[in-house]
Amino acid sequence: MSGSAFSVWVTGPDPGAADAIAEELARRLVARHLAVEVLDRRTPGIDALAGEGVERRVAFATGLLARHGVAVVVALPVATRAARERVRAELPRMIEVYVRPAHEAGGTAYEPPERPEVEITVPEPSPGAGVEQALRTLEVLDLLPRGEDRAYSEEEEREVIRRLKAFGYL
Repeated sequence: MSGSAFSVWVTGPDPGAADAIAEELARRLVARHLAVEVLDRRTPGIDALAGEGVERRVAFATGLLARHGVAVVVALPVATRAARERVRAELPRMIEVYVRPAHEAGGTAYEPPERPEVEITVPEPSPGAGVEQALRTLEVLDLLPRGEDRAYSEEEEREVIRRLKAFGYL
């Protein structure tokens, strides 16, 4: 893929769960022969970007990579909704994937997103279903070419389109 690629920001109160979803998503994008970069807590040098406003610095790096044809999967904890909305404004070819724990822990400072394109509850009843939904969402938004190895049921495609329309993305 050349030119402007896309980014996927994987968010949620559990950084480990977000990392796992991001890794699987990146693996499947690489299998589609895309140039992919994952930015997460384990990325060398990412700690140099830490501190207040980390999301803006990571969004800048993400935008640079995407402009050069790299699909970027970001899994960094950004607790406030407002900070994530600033990221969305800077990255127009981005989807947000919210990884929600099946049992919310009280007292967390994490603010769930109001309109994520994809919401995955972990543990997933069917492992990988959330990543498949993220891939289908990228395809419906014309950010990712349709996979040749996946046949979509009409019901699956209607559900993705319904969700995107309900949030005003289509």
